[in-house]
Amino acid sequence: MKQIRWPKSLCFSFFLLATSLSLRANEPFWNIRDVPQETVTVVAHRGAGNLAPENALESLQLTWSLGGIPEVDVRTTKDDRIVMFHDANFARILPNASEEMKKKRLEDLTFEEARQLDIGAFRGEQFAGQKIVSLEEICDSLKEDKWRRVYIDVKNVDFVKLAEVTQGLHEQIILATGKDEEAQKWMKIAPDSGTLLWMGLGTATDADIEKRFEKLRATQFEGVTHLQIHVKFLENGEMQPSADYLKKIGKELRQHKIEFQTMPWGVSTDKIEYYHRLFDLGTAGIGTDNPDIAFAALDEYYKNPPKENWNLRDHIPLNKVIVQAHRGAGNMAPEGSLESFELAWGMDMVPEADLRMTKDSVIVSFHDNDFSRIIPNASNDFKKKGIKDLTFEETQQLDIGAFRGEQFIGQKIINLETMNQVLSEHPDRMLYIDIKQIDFELLARQTEGLHSQYILASTKYDEIKEWKRVAPRSKTLHWMGGSEEKLAERLAALRAVHFAGIDQLQIHVNVDKDGKFSPSEDFLKKTGEELRKYGILFQTLSWTQGDSPEVYWRLMDLGCASFATDYPIETMKAIRDYYEKKAK
Repeated sequence: MKQIRWPKSLCFSFFLLATSLSLRANEPFWNIRDVPQETVTVVAHRGAGNLAPENALESLQLTWSLGGIPEVDVRTTKDDRIVMFHDANFARILPNASEEMKKKRLEDLTFEEARQLDIGAFRGEQFAGQKIVSLEEICDSLKEDKWRRVYIDVKNVDFVKLAEVTQGLHEQIILATGKDEEAQKWMKIAPDSGTLLWMGLGTATDADIEKRFEKLRATQFEGVTHLQIHVKFLENGEMQPSADYLKKIGKELRQHKIEFQTMPWGVSTDKIEYYHRLFDLGTAGIGTDNPDIAFAALDEYYKNPPKENWNLRDHIPLNKVIVQAHRGAGNMAPEGSLESFELAWGMDMVPEADLRMTKDSVIVSFHDNDFSRIIPNASNDFKKKGIKDLTFEETQQLDIGAFRGEQFIGQKIINLETMNQVLSEHPDRMLYIDIKQIDFELLARQTEGLHSQYILASTKYDEIKEWKRVAPRSKTLHWMGGSEEKLAERLAALRAVHFAGIDQLQIHVNVDKDGKFSPSEDFLKKTGEELRKYGILFQTLSWTQGDSPEVYWRLMDLGCASFATDYPIETMKAIRDYYEKKAK
């Protein structure tokens, strides 16, 4: 990758900005309402827990239909087939069997012998006839819908064999284990997968969990992507581990980008308030034997947020505020170039790339329909051409920097492969992608393994739905402009579908010479309040006066939590000044 040399004026501005962003306000406390409700993890213990026979295909389908993720236990048969089964023997599942049969293990039977067993009858006549399910059957169900996930709790399974059977589906699988070394081992074998390390079983004290954490800290939580603690609610109303300790370790796990889950251990179906208490402590996911109750608890929790005048600096740390660098790095560098992206990332921003496809089907970063603006000195015939008219090799002969000044001469159009390479080298980076003319299936295939680092930006809700279908791990930004009346109509249509599939929503704001907002301040404030109920990040793009600090201060007072900008330095300085006012 070629070395980037910035003009001295930009280097100095960047130095000042980087220094200023090292300031930190008092960190606000994370709450599950900070993410869309539909993305909250509900793990159905042993399939669908108390709703259906555990580890049966019916329980998995039921969990997926609720919007949850089933957790299944797997063992290996005598003839080396991996199947769903939890217990060490058949005593509980086959209560009417002979004593000899009750003592047998799943590992003592061949797959065909295991398939002859009725694993549903013990739960009631309505479940009679259900059979043990193979891992291959689980994989077939996962292939039906890329949104589906499954937690696999390994009891007696070879990890290499598990990886082979689930090949091509690793992004839909999270290995669940109570052993640190197994989490590390699995992630080395299947790095596109994930792991859930669970601990507690309802008996662990603060000291017990802390002992485990000391060991994990020594390895920087190696191999762990999700961590679940089993929580027991005592008769006196206290928790074990304690509420203070859970809040503390939840914060620590978020710093390591590990999803913090809790599982109420032994919670009865009428204890919705137990789930609410765990949400208040910062849990980001729930394990449960009662997924229907967990979802009811989530519905109630999201519908009743604290009544307060929401303010950005009181809820989001300064270093977590997302600012989108429109078209790369706004007006600081030629748009859509690698240099502009690097500049934005270096300023702790998220660049935006507009994607088009060349004549030979290479996806590249380029905004305009033609070359008239970017290459003003070309012939009139060439100016009328667009990316679709050139091969990728032909695009590499173009200089997309010269029109912005001598210091940018020589900058080239970049392809998706280059963007993927940079993101893979920097897992902490994100990139907005605004689609101009791209097949989503192709884009999803070419960005596989990096979906979590891409944010699709679109003004078309159908595009957002389609992208979430083919790349469910990716995030989305739905942007919109126009009159207040038109915006209200569009928001009403999204409300009717509960804003499904939307992670961020951006509204274009116009400010006239007298400082009047369009849409109005009242409209923006109410929109922010509604979006927060859905856990959707509210972003604005100041289409006029985008370099005015006063405009950003007013937007933050109204509840705007994120910005897109063509003025990176001015915007970031305005945000920093806003937080400094709180600190004084």
